[in-house]
Amino acid sequence: MRQTSFKQYFIALLALLVLTSCEKDDISVAPVVDQGGYGNLSYFAKASGAGVKRMGAKADNTMSSAAVEWTSASIYVEKIAFVGKSESLLDTTILVGKNINIFNADALAGIIQLPTGSYKDVKVKLFARKSEKSEMAFSLKGAFVNAKGGIDSVRVGSSFPFEANLEVTDIEINPSDKYNVTFTFNLDKVLTGISTELLQTARSYATTNNKRLYVIWKGGSDEEPFYDQVIENWQTVASVVVTKE
Repeated sequence: MRQTSFKQYFIALLALLVLTSCEKDDISVAPVVDQGGYGNLSYFAKASGAGVKRMGAKADNTMSSAAVEWTSASIYVEKIAFVGKSESLLDTTILVGKNINIFNADALAGIIQLPTGSYKDVKVKLFARKSEKSEMAFSLKGAFVNAKGGIDSVRVGSSFPFEANLEVTDIEINPSDKYNVTFTFNLDKVLTGISTELLQTARSYATTNNKRLYVIWKGGSDEEPFYDQVIENWQTVASVVVTKE
């Protein structure tokens, strides 16, 4: 009888330890299932374009957008959503909650896990918003050569939420493989449709040495010239590519 009681006690204790371990794992690591498992994806964000920290472009009023040298750029990414078609539907949202300086080359935002499989017509949505620390949904600063040949400054930003809708033709996720998801923001396209002359009709402020700061910045209910155009441009500013390491 004593041996039986001890054996039953040992089994009960072992079951309790396994249950406790599983509860802890569920908090931080996606469980590995028998069918397929998961692939690891590291996601990055970076800026691109001829105007990234490169000055000297001459004003050309016939261009579809003003030539700006962007000197800083950040985006507060709230979350990233993946939806794709396969034998089983890929539909997952990853919370990010980080202000990302996209001038840091290949800035690491985080690592996620996705179920293995071949996914077609993958839709990716990147959601940006103002953070609790007053970091903007996006904030860009730069300089440009004005119509008279002088150099003025420009700030473009928003405290309102917005999303960029992106597409990936297909993703092949294999067990235990590593992948990179790179979000690229082509800053040359931020002011598409806004020429140098038009930019100089935006809200502006006098600065030092007879220079001006032009602003396309929305933080309230007032109408902001060119703001809607900038938000529309973000659908082409952002792109995403998935590559296997």
